[in-house]
Amino acid sequence: MEREEELTHQQSLHLIEEMIYKAKNSYHESGTSALLWGGTIMFCSLVSFGNTWWKIGWLNQVWWLTFLALVPQIVISVKESKAQKFKSHTSDAMSGIWISFGIAVFLLSYFTSAVKVEGSSTLFLILYGMPTFATGFTHRFTPMVVGGVICWMAAIVSIYTTSTIDLILFFVAAFFAWFLPGLILRRHYLKEKSTKHV
Repeated sequence: MEREEELTHQQSLHLIEEMIYKAKNSYHESGTSALLWGGTIMFCSLVSFGNTWWKIGWLNQVWWLTFLALVPQIVISVKESKAQKFKSHTSDAMSGIWISFGIAVFLLSYFTSAVKVEGSSTLFLILYGMPTFATGFTHRFTPMVVGGVICWMAAIVSIYTTSTIDLILFFVAAFFAWFLPGLILRRHYLKEKSTKHV
């Protein structure tokens, strides 16, 4: 068996510093996904809210846009994955959490459309808060932590409101959980990208 070369003290320190730098900069997020989902949920909520007065039949199908949004999401995920130079266990865990969230939302949507559950808005808002809070907490990104908490507060409020008001709660939750953090991430990403090219 070949003996590995021992590293000098200087080489060891350099290797450790390099690993810490890679780990610190591994959260490669452009904000595009958060903007996509925040914008989609906000749009669907607003259209549904307006349609409570307009009563235009085909507008009831606006929530199908969330399934169409999966196409650009897949493209964004593949592109960002290729751009990532370093993949940590944390990013794998976050991917698992968000995939689980997507599956849970799909199953809950199917369940509520089949059974017509009263108060399902509360369940969706609780669910929205979970991966948002977990992502913010894991990456120490306060806007997403706050967004997750706002989702849960909206869930509590939705227990006492009508389904029409719940649509406004969805709008508010999507804004604070995804859209606003997405804008912050996007600004940071573009600023960082421009300094690398200077």
